[in-house]
Amino acid sequence: MKKYILACCLSLVAIILTSHTNRKNDEGMFPLSELKNIDLQKAGLKISPEELYNTNGTSLIDAIVRVGGCTGSFLSNEGLIVTNHHCAFGFVQAISTTKNNYIKEGFLAKNKSEELQAKGLVCKITASYADVSEKVLKGTQNTTDPIERLKIIADNVKSITNEENKNNAGLQCEISEMFTGRTYVLFRYKLLKDVRLVYVPARSIGEYGGELDNWVWPRHSGDFSFLRAYVAPDGSAADYSPNNIPYKPAKFLKVNPKGVNENDFVFILGYPGRTFRHQPAAFYKYHEQYMLKYISNIYDWQIEKMEEMGKGNDSLQIKYSAKIKSLANVTKNYKGKLQGFRRAGLTQQKYSDEKMLSDFINADVKLKEQYGNVIPRINFLYDDIIKFAPRNLWMDQIYAIAPIFQTAGMIDNYKNSYNQLKTDVEKKAFKEKQQPRIKNSFYALIAKYDLTFEKAAFKKMILDAQQFSKDNEVKFVTAFMKGVKDENALTKKIDDLYKKSTIKNISEIGKLMEGDLDKLFKLKDPLIIASNELNTELNYFDEEDRKREGELSSLMSKYVDAKSVWKSRQFVPDANGTLRFTYGSVKGYSPNDGDYNKPFTTLKGVLEKEDGKDYELLEVIKELYAARDFGDYMHPSLNDLPVNILYDLDTTGGNSGSPVMNAYGELIGVNFDRAFTATINDYAWNESYSRSVAVDIRYVLWVTQKVAKAQYIVDEMTMVRR
Repeated sequence: MKKYILACCLSLVAIILTSHTNRKNDEGMFPLSELKNIDLQKAGLKISPEELYNTNGTSLIDAIVRVGGCTGSFLSNEGLIVTNHHCAFGFVQAISTTKNNYIKEGFLAKNKSEELQAKGLVCKITASYADVSEKVLKGTQNTTDPIERLKIIADNVKSITNEENKNNAGLQCEISEMFTGRTYVLFRYKLLKDVRLVYVPARSIGEYGGELDNWVWPRHSGDFSFLRAYVAPDGSAADYSPNNIPYKPAKFLKVNPKGVNENDFVFILGYPGRTFRHQPAAFYKYHEQYMLKYISNIYDWQIEKMEEMGKGNDSLQIKYSAKIKSLANVTKNYKGKLQGFRRAGLTQQKYSDEKMLSDFINADVKLKEQYGNVIPRINFLYDDIIKFAPRNLWMDQIYAIAPIFQTAGMIDNYKNSYNQLKTDVEKKAFKEKQQPRIKNSFYALIAKYDLTFEKAAFKKMILDAQQFSKDNEVKFVTAFMKGVKDENALTKKIDDLYKKSTIKNISEIGKLMEGDLDKLFKLKDPLIIASNELNTELNYFDEEDRKREGELSSLMSKYVDAKSVWKSRQFVPDANGTLRFTYGSVKGYSPNDGDYNKPFTTLKGVLEKEDGKDYELLEVIKELYAARDFGDYMHPSLNDLPVNILYDLDTTGGNSGSPVMNAYGELIGVNFDRAFTATINDYAWNESYSRSVAVDIRYVLWVTQKVAKAQYIVDEMTMVRR
């Protein structure tokens, strides 16, 4: 599969109330266009709304930057960016060796000349946006075929973005679907392609407690890092060059080293990834009963296997570290979501809400005629999705878990597309366009593989598929297992398959990709042959998925229409990776019966957790604490150095690294996580249990100044005290 089910579901609209006059009691990830619907000053904002967002001038929005899949903010006129430690982790891993283990020890450039490139990291700044719904939907009125409608929309999106990118040199233009099948917004982004590492704390600071504390409160993590963006001498975006100069942002945030107190108003500007809170009940059923469990289990297996293989091998531990971190983050998140589903009874509540919506529709003749079949048809399609969930989820993961096999599958897909071309002109154009993509994909995939792990993973996937019912049979697996009598024979067959394959030979395959693609496509490699058998099956089910996708897209547009009539409310779109605003207050909570959590943790708690193993602590931190050397950063009422903060803002993935600001728009923290009970935020926000976590700016400054002894970084920022 091509991750149809999840991708389709994620693209469907979520709806949330937008009219707010004071502190909200429901969720809110507001697009910039919706800020006018909130009385922010009544809610607690002490600056004018124009200072937050000004379409005709500079505002706080201009200080926010997308850092890969995270968020960051500019802190100086020299392109200094603060984001999370975990957002920079992969780039630190890439420059780490057994000799210079920056993962463990941290990385610090003592001056700009020592800053190292974060290879592959591209930052984006939202330059402008425009509603292009009419252009995107042009021509869709003339078709009733859902698949044809999707094709028209896709073609229009491609045409518009191509034209926009052509007319906006130096910008990257993208269209985001805000409401399924009806509302589309064009975003223009300024790109920063030369980003360098400035200071990334030691792992024992940046992820104190590791996975034990991930998605947990109380938390004591210094999850922050500093980067710097560079541009060409003329100010234009440019790839890495020693001649580049620090980027001068239109706006950078001021820092308030006094931080915040309990119940203070705070807000975030960031790039949250995806939420899907008002999807149909069947969507929730699929996620709760199938998708979340399957992904969590397969990721757990991978983590355990890599940890087992990495024992006593520093090189493998470095190689696996980022992958383990990523997988562990997801699987624990999914387990939190499953807990949230159970505790809140979300799926049952969805079915109950949907029953009321159905009754409302059926009670009105006109509504019944227009929407009466929407919910029954959605349920019918999801019955099909659920029936084949084991097979489809397996197909989503087989390539993801095996990079060499995925490379073979990629080559096979390109070969099949190439062989369908009729003329030499078409084939020449194909090579010119696709060769760089093939090459880049190959090197990206091959960098991820470890042969021993991949063979073990491939074997597991084959054995798993053998346990499926007849309805979920994977014919590729059935054919692969022909003549294989037991597990030992399977191991030997897989060993032979990978031994005979040349795909893992980077030099040999690299030369073919650099040269004439005809030679690459004529390879009789056993892994490519095997992947062809799987691709044939995948392509068949992909076509079935596209049919469902087209119909669901059309149905969901009507579903939202019906819900809008029922609720009589204005709605804003689901989070979709575009810039959003959320606000609330610093606040503790009770995650479990009889258990109350305060909204601050302190350095005292850091020392209390230390055990020399899972909670490893640098000696310098112990010494500073013993001397009560907190500089100017002690919290007066806590009589200690604050480490992390808890608040009730509405955040999700992508908000990592988002600046947490006080009522005056000053930086007081760096968002990095949610409490375990708030992992369910993607499906539902609740004032009682939805809590997000930030590194207190006082801890960021203290670690940078006192632990790293990087006073020059602190001096680069503009401090304000209130």
